[in-house]
Amino acid sequence: MTKTFLNYPDWQDTADTVHLMLQMAGKVKVARCDKRPKWAHVRQYLTTDGITTGLIPGDEYPFEITFNFRQHQVEFKNSEGVNTAVPLQNGVTIAMFYERFMGALELIGSPTPINTFPQAFYDSVEFDKDEIHHAYDEQAVMSWMQAMQFAYGALMKFLAPFRGKTDMPAFYFGTMDLSGTLYSGESAPFGKDTGITRYAYDERFFEIGFWPGDIRMPLASFYAMPYPFISDTGQYEKLLQPYKARFVPEKKGFFLTLNDALSYANPVATVTVFFNSAFDIVQGLHKWENIDWIAKPLVYKEE
Repeated sequence: MTKTFLNYPDWQDTADTVHLMLQMAGKVKVARCDKRPKWAHVRQYLTTDGITTGLIPGDEYPFEITFNFRQHQVEFKNSEGVNTAVPLQNGVTIAMFYERFMGALELIGSPTPINTFPQAFYDSVEFDKDEIHHAYDEQAVMSWMQAMQFAYGALMKFLAPFRGKTDMPAFYFGTMDLSGTLYSGESAPFGKDTGITRYAYDERFFEIGFWPGDIRMPLASFYAMPYPFISDTGQYEKLLQPYKARFVPEKKGFFLTLNDALSYANPVATVTVFFNSAFDIVQGLHKWENIDWIAKPLVYKEE
Protein backbone atom coordinates (compact mmCIF):
# COMPACT_ATOMS: atom_id res chain seq x y z
CA MET A 1 0.00 0.00 0.00
CA THR A 2 1.23 3.48 -0.79
CA LYS A 3 1.61 5.65 2.27
CA THR A 4 -1.47 7.70 1.59
CA PHE A 5 -4.69 7.56 3.55
CA LEU A 6 -7.95 9.33 4.26
CA ASN A 7 -9.29 10.19 7.67
CA TYR A 8 -13.04 10.55 8.09
CA PRO A 9 -13.16 14.38 7.81
CA ASP A 10 -11.27 14.19 4.50
CA TRP A 11 -14.18 12.46 2.79
CA GLN A 12 -17.09 12.61 5.23
CA ASP A 13 -19.77 13.44 2.67
CA THR A 14 -18.79 10.55 0.43
CA ALA A 15 -18.12 8.20 3.36
CA ASP A 16 -21.61 8.79 4.74
CA THR A 17 -23.25 8.29 1.35
CA VAL A 18 -21.39 5.04 0.66
CA HIS A 19 -22.07 3.85 4.21
CA LEU A 20 -25.80 4.29 3.73
CA MET A 21 -25.75 2.53 0.36
CA LEU A 22 -23.90 -0.45 1.85
CA GLN A 23 -26.44 -0.54 4.67
CA MET A 24 -29.18 -1.28 2.14
CA ALA A 25 -27.32 -4.39 0.97
CA GLY A 26 -26.68 -5.42 4.55
CA LYS A 27 -30.34 -5.06 5.42
CA VAL A 28 -31.26 -7.32 2.50
CA LYS A 29 -29.09 -9.97 4.17
CA VAL A 30 -30.84 -9.30 7.49
CA ALA A 31 -34.19 -9.91 5.80
CA ARG A 32 -33.25 -13.02 3.82
CA CYS A 33 -30.37 -14.93 5.40
CA ASP A 34 -30.61 -17.59 8.11
CA LYS A 35 -29.72 -16.09 11.47
CA ARG A 36 -26.29 -16.84 12.91
CA PRO A 37 -24.57 -15.94 16.22
CA LYS A 38 -22.88 -12.55 16.47
CA TRP A 39 -24.81 -11.34 13.42
CA ALA A 40 -22.54 -13.38 11.17
CA HIS A 41 -25.32 -13.66 8.58
CA VAL A 42 -25.13 -9.95 7.72
CA ARG A 43 -21.44 -9.83 6.86
CA GLN A 44 -20.25 -8.55 3.52
CA TYR A 45 -16.92 -9.46 1.95
CA LEU A 46 -14.07 -7.71 0.18
CA THR A 47 -13.33 -8.38 -3.48
CA THR A 48 -10.54 -7.04 -5.66
CA ASP A 49 -12.93 -4.34 -6.87
CA GLY A 50 -15.13 -3.61 -3.87
CA ILE A 51 -17.55 -5.33 -1.52
CA THR A 52 -20.06 -8.13 -2.07
CA THR A 53 -22.87 -9.65 -0.08
CA GLY A 54 -21.99 -13.15 -1.23
CA LEU A 55 -24.86 -15.51 -2.06
CA ILE A 56 -28.29 -14.55 -0.66
CA PRO A 57 -31.40 -16.79 -0.74
CA GLY A 58 -33.86 -15.39 -3.30
CA ASP A 59 -37.55 -15.87 -4.03
CA GLU A 60 -36.75 -18.42 -6.74
CA TYR A 61 -33.01 -18.15 -7.37
CA PRO A 62 -30.15 -17.10 -5.06
CA PHE A 63 -28.51 -13.79 -5.88
CA GLU A 64 -25.70 -11.47 -4.89
CA ILE A 65 -25.18 -7.72 -4.69
CA THR A 66 -21.71 -6.39 -5.46
CA PHE A 67 -20.46 -2.85 -5.01
CA ASN A 68 -17.91 -2.54 -7.81
CA PHE A 69 -16.00 0.57 -6.81
CA ARG A 70 -13.58 0.20 -9.71
CA GLN A 71 -16.40 0.45 -12.26
CA HIS A 72 -18.45 2.64 -9.87
CA GLN A 73 -21.63 0.65 -10.02
CA VAL A 74 -23.68 -1.75 -7.91
CA GLU A 75 -24.22 -5.08 -9.65
CA PHE A 76 -27.21 -7.34 -9.00
CA LYS A 77 -27.16 -10.89 -10.36
CA ASN A 78 -29.09 -14.10 -9.70
CA SER A 79 -27.98 -17.69 -10.31
CA GLU A 80 -29.89 -17.84 -13.61
CA GLY A 81 -27.74 -15.05 -15.00
CA VAL A 82 -30.34 -12.29 -14.78
CA ASN A 83 -28.44 -9.14 -13.93
CA THR A 84 -28.60 -5.38 -13.80
CA ALA A 85 -26.48 -2.54 -12.46
CA VAL A 86 -27.07 0.77 -10.70
CA PRO A 87 -24.41 3.44 -11.31
CA LEU A 88 -22.65 5.17 -8.41
CA GLN A 89 -22.64 8.86 -9.26
CA ASN A 90 -22.00 12.13 -7.51
CA GLY A 91 -25.22 14.07 -6.97
CA VAL A 92 -27.53 11.04 -6.68
CA THR A 93 -29.33 11.30 -3.34
CA ILE A 94 -29.81 8.33 -1.04
CA ALA A 95 -33.55 8.56 -1.71
CA MET A 96 -32.94 8.27 -5.47
CA PHE A 97 -30.45 5.44 -5.00
CA TYR A 98 -32.86 3.57 -2.70
CA GLU A 99 -35.54 3.65 -5.40
CA ARG A 100 -33.10 2.31 -8.00
CA PHE A 101 -31.76 -0.30 -5.55
CA MET A 102 -35.26 -1.62 -4.86
CA GLY A 103 -36.05 -1.65 -8.57
CA ALA A 104 -32.93 -3.72 -9.29
CA LEU A 105 -33.92 -6.34 -6.70
CA GLU A 106 -37.33 -6.60 -8.32
CA LEU A 107 -35.79 -6.95 -11.77
CA ILE A 108 -33.69 -9.99 -10.72
CA GLY A 109 -36.76 -11.59 -9.15
CA SER A 110 -36.22 -11.00 -5.44
CA PRO A 111 -37.92 -7.79 -4.27
CA THR A 112 -37.03 -7.35 -0.60
CA PRO A 113 -38.65 -4.93 1.86
CA ILE A 114 -36.09 -3.66 4.36
CA ASN A 115 -36.02 -1.47 7.45
CA THR A 116 -35.34 1.97 5.96
CA PHE A 117 -33.86 3.52 9.12
CA PRO A 118 -30.03 3.63 9.13
CA GLN A 119 -28.26 1.39 11.64
CA ALA A 120 -25.72 2.86 14.10
CA PHE A 121 -25.60 6.09 12.06
CA TYR A 122 -25.66 9.61 13.48
CA ASP A 123 -28.45 10.77 11.12
CA SER A 124 -31.74 8.88 11.43
CA VAL A 125 -33.39 10.02 8.18
CA GLU A 126 -34.99 7.06 6.38
CA PHE A 127 -33.40 5.97 3.11
CA ASP A 128 -36.45 6.81 0.99
CA LYS A 129 -36.60 10.33 2.46
CA ASP A 130 -32.88 11.17 2.50
CA GLU A 131 -32.21 14.09 0.17
CA ILE A 132 -29.16 15.17 2.19
CA HIS A 133 -26.50 12.59 1.36
CA HIS A 134 -25.52 12.61 -2.31
CA ALA A 135 -21.72 12.87 -2.56
CA TYR A 136 -19.63 10.31 -4.44
CA ASP A 137 -15.94 11.09 -4.90
CA GLU A 138 -14.50 8.26 -7.02
CA GLN A 139 -10.90 8.85 -5.96
CA ALA A 140 -11.79 8.95 -2.25
CA VAL A 141 -13.73 5.69 -2.52
CA MET A 142 -10.78 3.96 -4.19
CA SER A 143 -8.41 5.25 -1.49
CA TRP A 144 -10.73 3.79 1.14
CA MET A 145 -10.83 0.46 -0.67
CA GLN A 146 -7.04 0.41 -0.88
CA ALA A 147 -6.88 0.97 2.89
CA MET A 148 -9.44 -1.81 3.45
CA GLN A 149 -7.48 -4.28 1.34
CA PHE A 150 -4.28 -3.40 3.19
CA ALA A 151 -6.14 -3.89 6.47
CA TYR A 152 -7.50 -7.25 5.33
CA GLY A 153 -3.97 -8.55 4.85
CA ALA A 154 -2.89 -7.33 8.28
CA LEU A 155 -5.95 -8.83 10.02
CA MET A 156 -5.44 -12.16 8.25
CA LYS A 157 -1.77 -12.19 9.27
CA PHE A 158 -2.79 -12.05 12.93
CA LEU A 159 -5.79 -14.38 12.78
CA ALA A 160 -4.37 -17.16 10.59
CA PRO A 161 -2.32 -19.14 13.16
CA PHE A 162 -5.06 -19.49 15.81
CA ARG A 163 -6.71 -22.90 16.10
CA GLY A 164 -9.93 -22.03 17.91
CA LYS A 165 -13.18 -20.77 16.42
CA THR A 166 -12.33 -17.74 14.32
CA ASP A 167 -14.31 -15.29 12.18
CA MET A 168 -12.11 -14.14 9.32
CA PRO A 169 -12.22 -10.47 8.24
CA ALA A 170 -15.57 -9.24 6.91
CA PHE A 171 -17.36 -5.92 6.50
CA TYR A 172 -20.11 -4.94 8.94
CA PHE A 173 -22.56 -2.42 7.50
CA GLY A 174 -23.65 -0.88 10.80
CA THR A 175 -20.31 0.56 11.87
CA MET A 176 -18.61 0.46 8.43
CA ASP A 177 -15.73 -1.57 9.80
CA LEU A 178 -13.74 -4.56 8.61
CA SER A 179 -13.34 -6.97 11.50
CA GLY A 180 -12.44 -10.50 12.54
CA THR A 181 -12.87 -12.32 15.85
CA LEU A 182 -11.22 -14.99 17.99
CA TYR A 183 -13.44 -16.90 20.44
CA SER A 184 -12.43 -18.57 23.69
CA GLY A 185 -15.31 -21.04 23.79
CA GLU A 186 -16.36 -19.74 27.23
CA SER A 187 -19.90 -18.56 27.87
CA ALA A 188 -20.15 -14.87 28.82
CA PRO A 189 -23.77 -13.61 28.73
CA PHE A 190 -24.13 -9.86 28.30
CA GLY A 191 -26.74 -9.65 31.04
CA LYS A 192 -28.95 -7.06 29.34
CA ASP A 193 -31.54 -7.60 26.63
CA THR A 194 -30.77 -4.65 24.37
CA GLY A 195 -31.59 -5.91 20.91
CA ILE A 196 -28.40 -6.12 18.87
CA THR A 197 -26.18 -6.83 21.87
CA ARG A 198 -28.39 -9.78 22.87
CA TYR A 199 -27.03 -11.73 19.91
CA ALA A 200 -23.58 -10.15 19.70
CA TYR A 201 -22.30 -10.71 23.24
CA ASP A 202 -22.70 -14.15 24.75
CA GLU A 203 -19.20 -15.65 24.49
CA ARG A 204 -15.75 -14.45 25.51
CA PHE A 205 -13.93 -13.10 22.44
CA PHE A 206 -11.23 -10.82 21.08
CA GLU A 207 -12.21 -8.69 18.09
CA ILE A 208 -9.80 -6.88 15.81
CA GLY A 209 -10.59 -4.56 12.96
CA PHE A 210 -10.16 -1.45 10.89
CA TRP A 211 -12.64 1.36 10.43
CA PRO A 212 -12.46 4.74 8.69
CA GLY A 213 -13.39 6.82 11.72
CA ASP A 214 -16.58 8.70 12.50
CA ILE A 215 -17.82 12.01 13.87
CA ARG A 216 -16.61 11.11 17.39
CA MET A 217 -13.21 9.58 16.54
CA PRO A 218 -12.19 11.03 13.16
CA LEU A 219 -8.92 9.16 12.57
CA ALA A 220 -8.97 5.98 10.49
CA SER A 221 -7.69 3.31 12.86
CA PHE A 222 -7.00 -0.31 13.62
CA TYR A 223 -8.58 -1.49 16.84
CA ALA A 224 -8.65 -4.46 19.20
CA MET A 225 -11.55 -5.00 21.60
CA PRO A 226 -12.01 -7.81 24.11
CA TYR A 227 -15.32 -9.01 25.45
CA PRO A 228 -16.13 -8.97 28.34
CA PHE A 229 -15.06 -5.36 28.09
CA ILE A 230 -12.18 -3.90 30.07
CA SER A 231 -11.85 -0.40 31.46
CA ASP A 232 -8.07 -0.36 31.94
CA THR A 233 -4.96 -2.41 31.23
CA GLY A 234 -3.77 -2.65 34.83
CA GLN A 235 -0.16 -3.71 35.31
CA TYR A 236 0.12 -4.77 31.65
CA GLU A 237 0.03 -1.25 30.18
CA LYS A 238 3.68 -1.37 29.08
CA LEU A 239 3.09 -4.46 26.94
CA LEU A 240 1.18 -2.46 24.32
CA GLN A 241 3.13 -1.95 21.10
CA PRO A 242 4.08 -0.01 19.07
CA TYR A 243 4.58 3.02 21.27
CA LYS A 244 2.12 5.06 19.17
CA ALA A 245 -0.73 2.65 20.05
CA ARG A 246 -3.05 3.52 22.92
CA PHE A 247 -5.84 2.16 25.06
CA VAL A 248 -8.99 4.32 25.04
CA PRO A 249 -11.01 3.64 28.24
CA GLU A 250 -14.25 5.20 26.97
CA LYS A 251 -14.11 2.92 23.92
CA LYS A 252 -12.89 -0.06 25.97
CA GLY A 253 -10.44 -0.89 23.25
CA PHE A 254 -6.93 -0.51 21.85
CA PHE A 255 -6.26 1.79 18.89
CA LEU A 256 -3.51 2.40 16.34
CA THR A 257 -4.24 4.98 13.68
CA LEU A 258 -3.68 4.11 10.04
CA ASN A 259 -1.42 7.15 9.79
CA ASP A 260 0.77 5.82 12.60
CA ALA A 261 0.82 2.28 11.19
CA LEU A 262 1.99 3.60 7.82
CA SER A 263 4.76 5.62 9.46
CA TYR A 264 6.70 2.42 10.20
CA ALA A 265 9.00 0.69 7.72
CA ASN A 266 6.86 -2.47 7.73
CA PRO A 267 3.22 -1.44 8.32
CA VAL A 268 1.74 -4.96 8.15
CA ALA A 269 4.21 -6.27 10.72
CA THR A 270 3.51 -3.23 12.89
CA VAL A 271 -0.24 -3.83 12.86
CA THR A 272 0.32 -7.52 13.66
CA VAL A 273 2.55 -6.57 16.61
CA PHE A 274 -0.20 -4.22 17.78
CA PHE A 275 -2.86 -6.95 17.71
CA ASN A 276 -0.58 -9.47 19.41
CA SER A 277 0.41 -7.10 22.20
CA ALA A 278 -3.24 -6.19 22.88
CA PHE A 279 -4.12 -9.89 22.94
CA ASP A 280 -1.29 -10.55 25.43
CA ILE A 281 -2.65 -7.83 27.69
CA VAL A 282 -6.11 -9.37 27.57
CA GLN A 283 -4.69 -12.79 28.44
CA GLY A 284 -2.81 -11.23 31.33
CA LEU A 285 -6.00 -9.73 32.69
CA HIS A 286 -8.07 -12.90 32.23
CA LYS A 287 -6.42 -15.95 30.69
CA TRP A 288 -8.73 -17.97 28.45
CA GLU A 289 -9.37 -21.53 29.60
CA ASN A 290 -8.08 -23.16 26.40
CA ILE A 291 -5.55 -20.52 25.33
CA ASP A 292 -2.59 -22.93 25.28
CA TRP A 293 -4.28 -24.96 22.54
CA ILE A 294 -5.98 -22.03 20.76
CA ALA A 295 -2.75 -20.04 20.41
CA LYS A 296 -0.54 -22.97 19.36
CA PRO A 297 -0.27 -22.77 15.55
CA LEU A 298 -0.85 -25.90 13.52
CA VAL A 299 2.46 -26.68 11.85
CA TYR A 300 2.25 -27.73 8.20
CA LYS A 301 5.05 -30.00 7.07
CA GLU A 302 6.54 -29.39 3.65
CA GLU A 303 5.15 -31.92 1.14
